[in-house]
Amino acid sequence: MTPGEVMVGYYDYGFVTLSVLVAVMGGYCTIELAERVTGSRSGTRLYWWIGGSIAMAIGTWSMHYVAMLAFRLPIPVQYDWPTSFLSYLASLFATLLGLLVVSRRKMGFVRALCASIFMGGGIAVLHYVAMDSMRLKAMCHYSPPLVSLSVVVAIGFSLLSLWLMFFFRETSIGHIRGKFGSALLLGAAISAMHYTGMAGTSFTISDVLPNLSHAVPVPALGVLGLGAANVMILAVVLLTSEADRLQERNLLLRSFSLKLVQAQEIERRHLARELHDEVGQALTAAKINLQSAIREGGASISPQLQETVAILERLLGQVQRISLDLRPSILDDLGLVPALRSILDERPRRASIEVHFSPRDVPENLHAEIQTTCFRIVQEAITNVVRHAKATRVDVDLHRENGKLRLLIRDNGVGFDTKSRTAGLGLIGIKERAALVGGQAKIISETNKGTTIDISLPLSFQPESQGGRIGK
Repeated sequence: MTPGEVMVGYYDYGFVTLSVLVAVMGGYCTIELAERVTGSRSGTRLYWWIGGSIAMAIGTWSMHYVAMLAFRLPIPVQYDWPTSFLSYLASLFATLLGLLVVSRRKMGFVRALCASIFMGGGIAVLHYVAMDSMRLKAMCHYSPPLVSLSVVVAIGFSLLSLWLMFFFRETSIGHIRGKFGSALLLGAAISAMHYTGMAGTSFTISDVLPNLSHAVPVPALGVLGLGAANVMILAVVLLTSEADRLQERNLLLRSFSLKLVQAQEIERRHLARELHDEVGQALTAAKINLQSAIREGGASISPQLQETVAILERLLGQVQRISLDLRPSILDDLGLVPALRSILDERPRRASIEVHFSPRDVPENLHAEIQTTCFRIVQEAITNVVRHAKATRVDVDLHRENGKLRLLIRDNGVGFDTKSRTAGLGLIGIKERAALVGGQAKIISETNKGTTIDISLPLSFQPESQGGRIGK
């Protein structure tokens, strides 16, 4: 070959296909990450914006280099790595701007157009800086019309991607076909920009030796490795995005559970007061009237009236027990420890179970949610013991330990095998109640060796971080 002679290159279509695949995956991740940036809470939005931009920039940068390496020339080609890194920074700037714009609540056409000009310019800079990183014994020439067309394509791609990201962030999760179709469009747009730019590029033989001080060769195996690494990065991004979405769903479900518990406690308090104040007082008045009539009438009073008094006494006792189970007024009036003494003295005694309650160093100013949670856990645990444990003794230990409220409930009942038996609704409810206020619950049990419920609850509670409040 003689200096000035135009070299004829060709494309390896296997690598061309790989570059388009990388572009499509990058487009899908672009839409997915835009959705995550918008839907994330303020504390994690910054991390998603920066991390998502880095991952997206890697995808765009990798696509361009895989496509460049797909173009084969009859002479060796190396790449200057500082210039290659500079091209990545151009891609990073473009994606940072794109995600920032699309994460806004509103995006008018003027804002989208201005952002797409900057983004398209960044992508064009990426392409032509990457071309400048080529080190070969040849001169690179550009066709101004095709170069201009490639920049227009880049700006058009940016505008399209912004609108697609803004649209799909508002749609419900599950529009996989729509997202995949949009990813195909984005991948086609990125590929069109690159190959339009390459169509306007020609190489002529030069007798000037290139500067190879920072150049590195990229063999075919390196191209495959670059594509595979990029696919892995994009896959990690998608998996991380899905994990974040699942976490948000769990937080939403926990928030709903907390609000449900709140409504339940309010309704229980209302029913308990109605039973105690209205029904209980009416039954008491009826019993007093009948007893007065019996005293005045003497032996002439029918025995049925005396039986009615006994029925009223039993009914009054049942009303008081139901009111206590729903919401003991002593919990609101005197606090947690007296309320626990009340329930532990009453319910196990009816089942002939010996109870030992040991409160130590329990703070008097516990938050209402913590008190309610602790009371309900003890209530549920005692109910399980009475119904299923066949125990004769229960030890309840409540104390402060390492800045936490520690609750231990032990029984000497039949126990169960935690490895082979699915936890009942009562035990699941205990764990969920503890988790709703930021606590932890452990259930330890063995067949014929009893059961231990170990609860650790915080001494304070921040309703805004848990999504709601339990009734005060």
